[in-house]
Order: sequence, then C-alpha cells, then structure tokens
Amino acid sequence: MFEQTRKRLTLMYSGMLALILLVVFVGFYWTLSAIMFRNEQSQLEAIGEKAIHEWKESRERKLLPQGSEEAGNLGERRMDFDFLQPNQLFMLLTKEEQLFKLNAEHDGELASAIQTAILEHEPGAGRMSHISVTAAGENKIFAVYRPFFAEDDVRLYLAEDVSRMEQLLHQMRWALIVTGILLLGVAALVGYWFSGRAMIPINQSYKRQKDFTTDASHEFRTPLSVILSSAEILQEKKEALPPFHQTVLQSMVDEIHRMRRLADDLLTLARSDVETNQKRSFQRVELHDLIREVAERMQIKASAKKVSVVNRVALEGAYLLGDGDSIRQLFYILLDNAVKYSEEGNEVVVDAVLEGPNRVACSVRDYGNGIPEEDLPYVFERFYRADKARSRDVEGTGLGLAIAAQIVKMHKGQISVSSTKERGTVFTVAFPIILS
Repeated sequence: MFEQTRKRLTLMYSGMLALILLVVFVGFYWTLSAIMFRNEQSQLEAIGEKAIHEWKESRERKLLPQGSEEAGNLGERRMDFDFLQPNQLFMLLTKEEQLFKLNAEHDGELASAIQTAILEHEPGAGRMSHISVTAAGENKIFAVYRPFFAEDDVRLYLAEDVSRMEQLLHQMRWALIVTGILLLGVAALVGYWFSGRAMIPINQSYKRQKDFTTDASHEFRTPLSVILSSAEILQEKKEALPPFHQTVLQSMVDEIHRMRRLADDLLTLARSDVETNQKRSFQRVELHDLIREVAERMQIKASAKKVSVVNRVALEGAYLLGDGDSIRQLFYILLDNAVKYSEEGNEVVVDAVLEGPNRVACSVRDYGNGIPEEDLPYVFERFYRADKARSRDVEGTGLGLAIAAQIVKMHKGQISVSSTKERGTVFTVAFPIILS
C-alpha cells in the first residue's frame, strides 16, 4: 500500500515537472525559431527594397530594356547586384516567366532547382516561406520572400540559404529533448527518494496503529472469554431469575459474542494488512472442492432461516495459487453476508465462469432487498453498514466485506458488487487461475 502511494507521489511530481519542462522548452524553442524567422524576413525585406529601387532606376534610365533576351543580358551586366550576399539570390520574372538574374555564387543545376521550387511553392506578396531544394545529392533549405511589386507583369523573388540555421534549430530541438528526458529521469529518481523519506513517519504511524489494533484485539479476547464463561454459567440458572433479569442476561451474552467477533475481525484485518505487504508462499488450491465445502457448511446456517444455498460451480481442474484458509474465509464471508440479508424462502446462488484460459470470475447472488446505489462505493470500507437502521438487528461487525476485499487484494484479484433495489445483490470475485 505504501509502496503504491510512494509511486503515485513520484508519478505526480514527475508529471508536474514534465509539464513545466515541456512549457519551458517549447516556449524557448518557439521563441528562438520565431526570432530567427523574423530576422530572416527583415533581412530579405531590406534586400527587397534595394532590389526594387535598383530595378526602378534601371527602368528610368532605360538601362534595362523590356521584352528580349538581349535586354535581359544587358540588364544583368548593368544592374548592380552588390546588395546580394554569397548565400542569397535574386530572381526576376515577367509574365512570360523569363529569368533575368541569379546570383553567380550558385551553380546552374542548383539555380534551376531553386527556380522550379519557387514556382511550385510561390509565396504570397509580402510573405516569406521555406522551400527545400535537392541538387547534386545535396539538400538545402531556402527562405523565399516575395516583396510587394506595383507592376503586375513583374514578379520579384529574393531567397537566402538558411540550411545552417535550420540545422541549428534541428540540433537545438534534439538537445532540448535529450536534456528534458535526462532532467526528468534525475527528477524522478530524486522524487522517489524524497517521497520515500516523506513516507517514513506515515509508515511508522501506521505500524504503531496496526500494532495497537493487533495487541488490543488479542488482549480483549481473554477478558471477553472470562466474561462469556461467567455469563454462560449464569444462564444455566436463568430459570431462577426474574423475567427481566433473564432478558438482561441474554442481551449481555449477545453483546459479548458480538464483541468477540469484532475482536476476531480486527485481529484478522491487522494480520491481513501485514500479509498483504509481505511475500507469502502460496500453494495450489482446488476451487471446485473448496467452494463446494463452504456452500455445504453454510447450508446448515441457512436452513435456520429457510434459505437454500445453490452451488452451480463446475470448475474441475481449476487451481488458484494462494492461501486455502484465506480463500475459504472469503467465501464464508460472502455467503454469510448473502444468507444474512436474504428473506425467508429465498435462495443464495454461487456460480463461476471462466474468463479466458487464466482467469475465473466467481459470483455470490442473493435475492434480498438489495443495496442502495449511493452506498455501493462504500460497502468494502471498514465498519460501513449500508442498512444502518438494521445494523443492530443483523449480526455482524461491519468488517466482513473489508476483510474479503483484503483477501482478494492479497491474491491479486478484483472484487466488485452490483445491486438492484428489491431484486438482490451480486458480489463478483475474479482471480487468476491455473488449469491442470
């Protein structure tokens, strides 16, 4: 129980740290990439203004005639491209898509690939986009910007090789991922250690409470046995007592029996708490014979209420790896509970269904008044009684189902309950089994 709590605390702390790291790292990466993107666009916008200015001056001076390839070559010779950096290029297209200029720093194959990529992924006016270009076995990434241009028959594109920046972002992304995983791992280990330290006083307090319950339950048994023996001796002479005294004596005996059952149940719970947290040497338990034995013995008690116990279990060859006495006690509790809340003339049905090759679901059904829906989540809590008005009339301590749940947990099973008002209740226990 404490180990599970420790793991949940560690998982919670690690989850919170993971969320914080995710927000910080994603925010850092997004901010860095946004700044780099903005710097690229600002640089290309500035170059675009120079390119447009140079183009307009060339037109005004009539140094760049329109419409012929010769004019284009003339423009290349007379237009000043000093504003271009070695990793940048300039492309000017008319409506006939005639290429006027590419930066001489790029070879012809790469330039042609860039032109094709730009035309396939043309950015909107005033916008920048990234394109990937592969030429001569080399992959490059270019930021392409298309400035606003007043003339409809002319399109201007400026591009810059940002492969190194994209590679830097890629490396930064992996560095953040690896760093986050390492930090999360270290934090999980440290958190597990700290949660263990935090659980020490809780564990000690729980152990003291458990020891007290065990010792108190054990010590109650002796004086209760003495008082019960004395009361039983008085009962032998109860005919000599007045009727009122006889009633008081009988009530006293009933309460002593109830206190003994309570002490026994508390002792059982205290021991099961210890056994659940310890490794036990389980043995193979034959479920069919065990359930049949319990059902036959419970029929004796059920007959007093004119209730019949119907055993429909057919599990020959199905074995449970566990403690036979504990499993026997589990079915005693469930059957006793079903008989206790059954009306006269009803029946209690015990059944079992295989759920695959390695699992069995055993059910105990009664046809009593049922359990209110709002009480179902609490029936396995200690001292909880769903029918509080009848809790004194129906014998029991309110610990039986808590003990049953503890036994099921000790055997790595699951226990559940379903109930319908005025139609009865079904307790289902699922166990891993071994088929011979």
